[in-house]
Amino acid sequence: MTFHNIVIFDLDGTTIDSTHRQATLADGTLNLAAWKEAATPEKIFQDTVLPLGYQVNRIGKKAYTIICTARNMSDADFEFLMDNGINVDKIISRPHGNNEPDGELKKKQLNSFLSLKQFKHKNKIMFDDASSVRSILRKIGITVIHPNKIQERIA
Repeated sequence: MTFHNIVIFDLDGTTIDSTHRQATLADGTLNLAAWKEAATPEKIFQDTVLPLGYQVNRIGKKAYTIICTARNMSDADFEFLMDNGINVDKIISRPHGNNEPDGELKKKQLNSFLSLKQFKHKNKIMFDDASSVRSILRKIGITVIHPNKIQERIA
């Protein structure tokens, strides 16, 4: 099946509510050290799915879907996604040992992946709650939307 659009979803604050274990910096990006400390399986399974998260599979029927997260994905993270029926074509996450700011990390990862021949000329739309990430990714040609603009309509 050929898709004309690539739709990219951030996890925390976009498709998943993990605020019970999330500490952010003043610019809205993740406090990585505090986040890693709170990334236990017990706490991950206390996360909840936001309204946009329930739309991922529906959108995936019409577009190539990607999760791009600043998380270091663990087995518990993947299990949470499966348990909650969040299925995508590709998951891009923070490599272990990487401490780059969220926006720069996502820019490098998405730019590299989306430069592949089959994705290069597709429309790219992303939902991300961090203003610094939205600003950086718009510079590489991705339309980035704050999830609140859509959450209110589908809640």
